[in-house]
Amino acid sequence: MQEFYINKDATLPFLKMELINDGRDDFDNFYQMIQNAVITFTMTHVDTGVIKISNSNNVFVSPKEDTCNDEYFIYYKWDVRDTKLKGKFSGKFTIKFDEYFGGGSLIVPIQEELIIYIQ
Repeated sequence: MQEFYINKDATLPFLKMELINDGRDDFDNFYQMIQNAVITFTMTHVDTGVIKISNSNNVFVSPKEDTCNDEYFIYYKWDVRDTKLKGKFSGKFTIKFDEYFGGGSLIVPIQEELIIYIQ
């Protein structure tokens, strides 16, 4: 499980999720693919199941700067209304690829659940 903490009514720090090379041959083209993809973020309250953020496109992608490998991060820029309610939330990014790159969707994180605590 990955955990992220942010204060109530805060907009910083950005939520950052690393895209990890899973060894596929097409990972070299992944950055080009995500530049043409629609990336959204959804956050759901763990206890109530109520969706707090639904498919927000307040997301950007950036390469990791301190490495020569092809590694990238997806960031979510918080809005003040996103952090108005304290609690424990489950978050996920959805990447919908352009038809040119074969279409389809990818849910991130893949291996671990992302839990967000608003304090």
